[in-house]
Amino acid sequence: MVWPFRRRKAPKLEVVRLGELSTDAGDYPILSVGQSRLQDSFAALEFTKQSPPLFTWATLTPVVDPRMKTIADVTISIDAHVVGYLRPPALDQAIALLGEHRAASLEVPAALTWGPTGPETSISLPERQPD
Repeated sequence: MVWPFRRRKAPKLEVVRLGELSTDAGDYPILSVGQSRLQDSFAALEFTKQSPPLFTWATLTPVVDPRMKTIADVTISIDAHVVGYLRPPALDQAIALLGEHRAASLEVPAALTWGPTGPETSISLPERQPD
């Protein structure tokens, strides 16, 4: 009698750090969305119009749709404060990187700046390797 084999999925890594931190704003090409709704996060980080640009590590965390059991969104957090969300194609790129690295979340370089409409969050994601 042949027993069916069951593959066990390797456990996910909690956090995978990608990229290099830079103090050049040009190294952060991906502008996130949602900052206008997140004023409390910027206040908690003490980031104001008078603040110099902040270059730091941000955590990208997937938000899973419970009904579809798929990633519906990816939040960008600094010190546990959500400072933005990704939109396609960066959203798709982040989802692919999470799967590629078998990670629950990613740490990536981020830049907080103050633009004409308020605080802005930009990140840097490495290019995916072709399949």
